[in-house]
Amino acid sequence: MLSYQHTYHAGNHADVLKHIILGDVVSGMFNKEAPLFMLDAFASRGIYNLNSDEALKNREFDTGVGKLWPRRNQKSPEGVARWFKLIASGNQDGGFSRFPGSTALLHEMCREFDRLSACDLHPQEFDGLRRSFQANRRFSLLKRDAFEALKALLPPKEKRGLIFLDPSYEVKDEYRQIAKAVVDAHRRFATGVYVIWYPILPAGRHHELFNDLKRSGIRKILRVELDCADTFPDMQMSGSGMLIVNPPWHAQHAIKNSLNWVSEKLTDGNGLTQLNWLVPE
Repeated sequence: MLSYQHTYHAGNHADVLKHIILGDVVSGMFNKEAPLFMLDAFASRGIYNLNSDEALKNREFDTGVGKLWPRRNQKSPEGVARWFKLIASGNQDGGFSRFPGSTALLHEMCREFDRLSACDLHPQEFDGLRRSFQANRRFSLLKRDAFEALKALLPPKEKRGLIFLDPSYEVKDEYRQIAKAVVDAHRRFATGVYVIWYPILPAGRHHELFNDLKRSGIRKILRVELDCADTFPDMQMSGSGMLIVNPPWHAQHAIKNSLNWVSEKLTDGNGLTQLNWLVPE
């Protein structure tokens, strides 16, 4: 949706879960040395300024990176430590105001023989993406519709791929639109790893996404979810989750450790977690 700008929400509890778990999935896929294609379909601007007027308006980052940053030097799971290290690398002053999004994470993790494409159709967000990153032969910046890009870019020549989908969900039918896009893409590229982020909102529309995927015939869909309950009462979004189609086996232990750590530290032990199969193998 062209009115949505993620800067207002950057660094919140959903971003924490999203980026740490995404890193765990990618790391699990690296267990094989074969080249990998990665697509960040709703990339936004890639790197966010948490000192901007937009980010400071509601200070949502206080529910996420702001709460966890003081723990950066404490022992933590591998996925969390990777995330802390990425943030620290872009903030020489020891802070976290230059906050990396999913594109920055994937770009940092990308090996020399992998490829990454980042898409965004919003003019301001895409301009920010171009300011943050330099495109090259292995890293393409695409000002195009995410759903069109899925059709055009899959299956990739590498035969291995990770597709990350985190739309704004500001349009009510976008939950079902995402499900349909994944089902269509899966028909053409059944071995791809699809990572779908979703918010937990009072309307509960994420269940539409669940139900459509359950009916699709796709197998091996892992559900990873953190509901912060009443930890952040000023936020309409109480939590978020990720559905992972074809999760790499080597990632599942890391995902469990990351989820438990984030839940404990963000919610002081009051969070509700889910780590189970939405659809088993």
